[in-house]
This record gives sequence, structure tokens and C-alpha cells, in this order.
Amino acid sequence: MNLKAVDLYIKKINDGGNPSQKVENADVADYLESVKREDEKRFVEYLNSLPTQLKAKTFLELPYVYQVEIIEQDSPEELAKLIEALESDDATDLIQAIATVSKAKEEEVFSLLGDKKQQIIEQLIHYPENQAGSLMQTELLKVEVSQTIESCLEQLRALKERGVSHIYYLFVVDSHNKLLTTIGMDDLILEKMEATFAQIIDKYPAPHTITSHDSIDSVLNKIEKYDISSLPVVDRMGHLIGRITHDDIVDTMQESATRQIYALSKIHQSEELEDTYLNVTKSRAIWLFINLINVTIASVVIGMFEESIHQIVALAILMPIVANMAGSASVQTMTVTVRQMAIGKLDLNNLKPVFIKEMKVALGNGLIFGSIASMVTQIRFDDVFISISMGLAMLLSITMAGMLGTLTPVLIKKAHYDPAIASSVIVLTLIDIIGFFSFLWFATIIVL
Repeated sequence: MNLKAVDLYIKKINDGGNPSQKVENADVADYLESVKREDEKRFVEYLNSLPTQLKAKTFLELPYVYQVEIIEQDSPEELAKLIEALESDDATDLIQAIATVSKAKEEEVFSLLGDKKQQIIEQLIHYPENQAGSLMQTELLKVEVSQTIESCLEQLRALKERGVSHIYYLFVVDSHNKLLTTIGMDDLILEKMEATFAQIIDKYPAPHTITSHDSIDSVLNKIEKYDISSLPVVDRMGHLIGRITHDDIVDTMQESATRQIYALSKIHQSEELEDTYLNVTKSRAIWLFINLINVTIASVVIGMFEESIHQIVALAILMPIVANMAGSASVQTMTVTVRQMAIGKLDLNNLKPVFIKEMKVALGNGLIFGSIASMVTQIRFDDVFISISMGLAMLLSITMAGMLGTLTPVLIKKAHYDPAIASSVIVLTLIDIIGFFSFLWFATIIVL
């Protein structure tokens, strides 16, 4: 990022100039973040000095906590201007963000929008976040099959003048708005300007499409499989209603990866570096409290064998090893399972071969590390019965870790909950209980 160029750009605007150079929205956002850390007043001044369209797009690049502050501080009229300047998908995201901060303010902002923008937002806002329609934007380059290529380029020019971005494909439709094909802009420049699309359409294959109610996983799979940067969205009758661009897919993938990583570590997905320490403390404390309940349950299980532990001190030394090894095995399995589910490669329908493979892996690791643990225990304590108890507990715990780590995320998603969040809480608690109980139970039965 060229901070100096952005600084000069903003200073020219503040001096009443009209800079001709182009700056990237992300660079302006990074620059404003650095300004905000040093001078809050100057941050607000610089942000408000930006042209409306640049301010709107820069707003989207800022961290969420900064966006909330701007929503709280700006007037409904100013927020309405930002929404009018944004493309339909981003405009819908902003109105939803305003609603999160203040429902009353969202209603006031919405009432200030033009009829067309209101209609588009009302159409998009009702899609659940796990459906393709939630990522769709309605601005696109659409031509009828009877049009010439020259007229298409005029439409493209008009779209670019309106600030519509990421136009890599044009969508050819018939007179009833049914999608016929998509043509890349790099292919279009090879055609004769006077030719109609009816004359060239046979050169191009049937389009890859998605319906607005298809899952986000389906969108990710198609874009990855066919290596396309813009995916047309159609209704159930094949009529073109919008498109999903690669930038929204990248954002979705990043959000999904962040959610999975944070959830497996029991951190709230919205946590950012810019958050205040009070917000971070609050969000983490919730998960720590849940974890406190979990370990309390595990301690109750240990308490059931208090007499055995009193008689054989070695049990207190060895039992954390079983639980820790099984916990690590479950995290490995859960991480792979949740990730494969996130990219659409694993669900309840194709679970069987994956489950069989994971059980073989778990059983193999259980035998290997159960044997190693038994030998180490024998060397350390010179007690065959404790060694056998250790080996059996390790085998059972690691095998159960593989089973629970595979099944639990899939079943949780089937129940319409987030598997990344719920799986770690459920599985790790169960594995701790199984690890402690199995070792102490085997030791009580075999040794005593």
C-alpha cells in the first residue's frame, strides 16, 4: 500500500481539489485505520471528506467495530447516501448492519432510499445467509440475443460510469429473460462489432448456473470446479435474476475459515484486533464459563473413583495422559470433518466411507499409542495390571475420539446448528469423561 499516495489524495480533496489519480478502497481504509489509532477527530474528518461512492466502498473495507461506530455517529441521511452509492449486495449488507445497531435507525434510513433501491433490498434481504441469494447482486451486463456486440459495449460503458465493478462476463438472454449462455469479456473482443449474439452464440457452451435458494456450499463448489469469477443466478424457470462475483465468494470463504478456527478454539467469530478489551473479555468469558462446567463434570467422574486413586497414586499421574491424547485425536478428526463439510465435500449422504476410514485410523492409532503407553507405564511403575489398564483405556478413548469427531459435526449440522461451534464443546467434554472413566474403571476392575 502506498500510504503517501493516499495521504496526498485525501489532502487534495480537503483543499478543494479534484484529484485525477485512482486509489484503491482497501488502501484508503488501511490509511484511515492508521489515522484513527492516532487521531480520532482527523479520522472522522478524512472519512467525511471522501466522495460519497469512495466513502461507501471504503466503509465496507473497515473493521466491523469501526463500521458500528460510523453507523452510530452518522445521520440517517448520510447513511442513506452511502447505501444509494453501493451495489445491491453491499447495500443490503449495510442496511442489515444498521438494523443490528438500531432497528429504528434502519427503518428511518430505509424510508429515505429511492423506490428502486428499496425494492432491490427487500428482494435480497429475505434470503437466509446460507443461501446463494444472500450473496447475489442485481447489477450485471445482460444482453438480448438479438443485440449487436457494439450495443453491448455501450451498455458496458454505462455500467462502468455508474461504478459497477467486476464485470468479467456478459449474460445472453432471450426475449423472455431466460439465460442462454455467458461470454467472457476476453472472448467478446475477438468478435466483430456488427455481429449479433444470435450469430455467435453457438460457439459458447451452456452456462453454469445456480438458483437463489441453493446453498452457499453449492456456489463454492461450482466456482472452484469450473474456475469462474462470476456465477449467474437464475430462478426455478431459468430466468436471470442476478450474479455472484468472486470477491463475495472470497469474503465468504474467509469468514467461514475464521468462524471454524475461532469456534474450534472457543472464540467468538466477530472478535477483531480493534475490539475493546471489555468486549473481548466478555466474549471469551462465556466460553470459559462453559468450559468450567465441562471440567466440573469431568471432575465428578474422577470423584467416583476417589478410593481407587487413594490406593494407587499412579492413577492420578497417568489419567491426564489418556484424556489429553484422546482430546488431541478428536481435534484432528473434527478439524478435517468440519473443513470438508464447509467446502461441501462431506454430508450425511456420503458419510459412510469417511466414517469407516476414520474408524480405521482411530483404531490403528489406538493400538499403536495404547501399546506405547503400556510399555512406558510398565517401565515407569513396574506393574503389569496398571500397564494393561493404561493400554486398554488409550485404545478405547482414541477409538471413541475418532467416532465422535466424525459423527458429531455431521449430526449437529443436520440439526441446523453450527458444527464448528457446537462440536468442540460436545466432543471434548465427552472425550474427557470417556478418557478418565475408562482408565479409572479398567484400573479398578483389573488392579483392585
